Amino acid sequence: MLKFRTTGRLVTAVTLFFALFVMSGSVSARPNFVGVFKKTYPDLAKSREVKVNCAVCHNTKDNKKKKHRNNYGVALKEELGTTKEKDKKKIAAALKAIESQKSHVEGKTFGDLIREGKLPGEDKAAD
Repeated sequence: MLKFRTTGRLVTAVTLFFALFVMSGSVSARPNFVGVFKKTYPDLAKSREVKVNCAVCHNTKDNKKKKHRNNYGVALKEELGTTKEKDKKKIAAALKAIESQKSHVEGKTFGDLIREGKLPGEDKAAD
């Protein structure tokens, strides 16, 4: 028969293991997008004026939930056909493919904004 001390330790260990499992599962899918974006556009990633993070594709100013995408995030989702793509080559190809699409700035594409050292997505959520 298990003593209370042993049972308490077992319950604590199982709880910690479960918490780590849940947290690791929720974080794993999206970092590929930011990492591939940084490798595809290293000059923008190194810029001190622009912070390359989730806000590249998501509106995080007005909305604490990152499920709302800006216009760049919507274009990337449409190009990939999914939000859970893990193949870095497919993500990089999609980033290059949407460079020629119109941005929120009149007369400029996403690629134009990136070459100017600006984030391609607008601040307002599109999705």
